[in-house]
Amino acid sequence: MCVALMSALVALAGATACSDAIEEPTYEYGLFPHVAHSGFNPKATYRVMFATGAPEPRWSVDDPDLATIQPSMPPAIEGTDVKSLSFALVTTKKEGVSTVRMTSGATTLTAQLMVKAYTDEQLAAGKARYETASSDPSRPPCASCHAKPGGVDHSPLKMAGFDDATILGVIQNATYPPSPTGQSTTSAFAPAGPLSFKGHTWNLTDPEKDGILAHLRSLPLGGL
Repeated sequence: MCVALMSALVALAGATACSDAIEEPTYEYGLFPHVAHSGFNPKATYRVMFATGAPEPRWSVDDPDLATIQPSMPPAIEGTDVKSLSFALVTTKKEGVSTVRMTSGATTLTAQLMVKAYTDEQLAAGKARYETASSDPSRPPCASCHAKPGGVDHSPLKMAGFDDATILGVIQNATYPPSPTGQSTTSAFAPAGPLSFKGHTWNLTDPEKDGILAHLRSLPLGGL
């Protein structure tokens, strides 16, 4: 069952010509991602997806005040057959760290959920950087590529498994860390190294760094 899937952070390249990383989902008996990064602000909705190949999974979060978790219909991931996977949708309720548990029969697998609080000002700064046009060629709005029809998905469906530093490195420096960091939602796949689209080096001010993360992590999963 071999399918081509552009990785979570290649999606941040913002150009349809960029397709560095190819994933062959393992569909192994596991829980993915092992660590999920999200956010919280009362004025936005932050969600992440977990997946497993285990049969008849049951889901829970150790701290139910931090987040809710519910079984979910499989998301639509272009080029990926998800029929062999089961999914759960997490919605955050506050800042903090907790453990997500998937139990199948006598087996329990765990993953970490890390939720960062974002301010209204950070959300506004990220939304402006994402949407607002600029005459500076180093500051095109992300939406100019990603929000157009057929734009590459860089929602939490694809990038919740990657930490802030990794995402900012792709946005600003067109590279992943030299060693694989993070993880796909559907397997243990993790990209490493430079993007083929070397021009993906966009300018962010210091306030915009947290802002763009606040906005990207609040996007609807899969653009829906």
